[in-house]
This record gives sequence, structure tokens and C-alpha cells, in this order.
Amino acid sequence: MRSPHPSLIVLLLATLPLGLSAQRVNATFIGNCAFRIGLEDWTLFTDFPYQPGHSGYDTYEMPADMADVRGTALITHGHLDHFDSSRFAGTRLDLIAPFQAEAAQAASIARLEAQGIYIYPQATPHGDMPHASYIVSLRGRRLYIAGDTEDPAHLLASRDLAVVFVTPWLLRTVHAQGKRIDARAVVVMHHEAATVEGLDLPAPCDGCRFVIPRQGEVIELFR
Repeated sequence: MRSPHPSLIVLLLATLPLGLSAQRVNATFIGNCAFRIGLEDWTLFTDFPYQPGHSGYDTYEMPADMADVRGTALITHGHLDHFDSSRFAGTRLDLIAPFQAEAAQAASIARLEAQGIYIYPQATPHGDMPHASYIVSLRGRRLYIAGDTEDPAHLLASRDLAVVFVTPWLLRTVHAQGKRIDARAVVVMHHEAATVEGLDLPAPCDGCRFVIPRQGEVIELFR
């Protein structure tokens, strides 16, 4: 059998990452700080499942396919409007959260790495409870999940972010400090559905997409 021509091998290898990067990555806004991010054979959820309607935030129905979804719940902290352990118990999801035992979190992070998804938790302040913000690296692009923190220091120190998920009050703090977020897209979370039309927020970055999603909206993360 003749061996493939070397130039053909190079061509095939060169086209592989291009094909992967061309595949779309979408985030569906479930409500509050919860997004469903589809990554081929794995699904990443942020601050989900939470308790519907807690503190006046969005109600929702559990997705019909939830019992079969393989993925990870990335939780910033344990308030009920971000994580409901009783609802989580009915899923097959892995868990990454600041209130986990260190060994359990490391195991969940390792399973994600096997999927080509890299998670970097950062302790960030929020009241008197453990809270983490996250950088998520996939296909050479970096997402930033701010959670509920009131301190933008770690966010502002992070560079070359593809998409940032951030609260209205953190955006206002960034604006008050005269700073800019280094991101190509900023998505607002933790707002009530009724406030979308009247939510007046300063532009947080230069030349970026700025999205205030409606509940159920699907956002293409990488363009």
C-alpha cells in the first residue's frame, strides 16, 4: 500500500482545527444568571438549576431533556437564586462550585478537560459566603462568568476575553471607575424579564457586542 503524500497529510491536519472552530457555540438564556451553552457532546450550565422565582427573579421550567443531558453545572455561589440542590439532584450533571470539597471539584475539572474545556475558578467577594468567578477556555477562546461579585478587579485584570457574562451592578461599578472590559462581547445577566426594555447601562467595552438577552433568547457566542 502506498503511503499518503506528505503534502496531503499536512493539508488534512491544517483543515482539522478550522473545522472545529467553524462550529457554532450558542448560549440559551434560561433566566437570572443561568445559561445553557451547547458544546457538541457536552453541555455547560451556569448557575443552574436555581430555585424558580426566588427573590423575584425569573421562573422557568426544567428542560424536557434534562434527565438525559451530559454536562457540568458551573455554580458561582450557594444562594437559591443561583443553585437549588434539590433540583440539581434530579440531573446527571457534574458540579463545580466554591462550596465543594477540593478533591471533588478537581475531579469535575479534570473530566471537563477531557472534553477540551478548561475551567479556572477565582475566589471573588460576595457578601459573607464562598463565591467564585470563572474563566472558561474552549477552542482557544475565553469566557468570563462573573457571578454575583461586587468587585470587578479580577475581571478588569483579565485580558483577551471572547465573551463576558456580567451583572448590571458590576457594569455600573466598572463605569464609575472609568475602566473598560477587554472583551469582544458582553452579555448582561441577573436582570428581571420585565426590566429588559428599560435597563439603561453604560457601554462597558470598545467596539464590542453588548447583549441584554430576553428569557429564552439564543446567543451565538463566537462570530
